[in-house]
Amino acid sequence: MSGPGLNVPRSDPRWPALRKLRPPAFMLMNVGFISIAYALVMVAVMQGWLPVPTDFATSLRGQSAWEAPVKVLVALVTGAMTIVGAWNAFGLRRWGLVVVGAVTAITPVTPVCFVGFPFALWALWVLSMPEVRQHFT
Repeated sequence: MSGPGLNVPRSDPRWPALRKLRPPAFMLMNVGFISIAYALVMVAVMQGWLPVPTDFATSLRGQSAWEAPVKVLVALVTGAMTIVGAWNAFGLRRWGLVVVGAVTAITPVTPVCFVGFPFALWALWVLSMPEVRQHFT
């Protein structure tokens, strides 16, 4: 099986678990990258580096002095946790961290949580399967 993480032959007992877990893990990794990109765009808008409609910029800049930076920081942390969880899923390592990564994909800090919701549910459903969980180290 090609792709990130473990490359095992079809005869390996971990192959069915990897086959089930790789698609949602890959999508969660993409959600993490999109969340980080969204947070960086928020920074660019707050600093005035991007031309945006006046009402959008005013509403974003109109937040309190600590509110917008905290949202950006939380979005960066949740995006990174989603990526780390997905990367561990590729290697069948740290089941708990993979679950945390899936849950952080649906943390409502940015609108990206709506994109991550179906993939996080898919990942959590696959992670709850006993035949998948038994292969984690």
